[in-house]
Amino acid sequence: MLVAAQPDISPMAALHQNQQLRLKALDLVKALFEQVRVVQQHRAATNGALAGNPFFESKTRLLAREVNARFKELERELNLTHELFDVQQWSDICSAWQTVHLQWRQDEVIENFELHSHLVKQMLRYIAGIGRQAEDLIQTNFQHKALSLYVFEVLPCFIELVGQIRALGTSACAMGKMDAGSEMRLKYLMAQLQKQKGKVNEQAKGLSQEALEITSSLIDALLCEPKLERLSQMVEQDLLTGGDIKTTADEIFTLSTSVIDAHFNVMNEGLRLLRLNMDKRMQAWVSR
Repeated sequence: MLVAAQPDISPMAALHQNQQLRLKALDLVKALFEQVRVVQQHRAATNGALAGNPFFESKTRLLAREVNARFKELERELNLTHELFDVQQWSDICSAWQTVHLQWRQDEVIENFELHSHLVKQMLRYIAGIGRQAEDLIQTNFQHKALSLYVFEVLPCFIELVGQIRALGTSACAMGKMDAGSEMRLKYLMAQLQKQKGKVNEQAKGLSQEALEITSSLIDALLCEPKLERLSQMVEQDLLTGGDIKTTADEIFTLSTSVIDAHFNVMNEGLRLLRLNMDKRMQAWVSR
């Protein structure tokens, strides 16, 4: 729980104290997003490995080491910044990772997918909570609130949707066919894809001036539209036809990762912009 500065200090000192706590929270959010990114890759790699692809088998070890190292560093940061540390939520996240990490080889593809996806959902909920609390520490305008919603909730949901498609697509392509459980889930994800993309584009319209400042990343994301369309066609016209799959696991993994990375960069740029903003009362004082 983020606690605002005590009222018995001067108003400007309180604003400064809240701003410093907010910046710590945004740094933590950035580190947590990076961890989510690696966990999402681990989901796709373990799915590919369970489907019998040796290339993804080798990737799982490297990714697991990175996730473990990041968890240790995140715990260190959380202990140093106790205001941000929800002990129970963090314990649940760590337990979920240990379950995934230690037993994935014993799972069916769809079970592995679901356990990873539950972990990602927990982490994204944790991030959104920290982000909302951080922004509540300062007074901001409508455009700033639109940017924070875009960064903490809208973009992460879209990225996770593509990440889930990547994971199920990778295992299906590795096996050369789609099992019933994965097929049902993938059909649902594809139905959600255009809806989520529409939300991303609609929310971006509210960014106004901020959007101009992240133009390069937004342009890269827009340039990914043909890749997103190609990914949709690949899934609809090959993976979900009921026949033998021609697309390779590496093809769908690489294509979906390029879409994810483009939108992840926009999210990072948005986080950077949030860091540059300050309480409008402090801004007025600085501008005098």
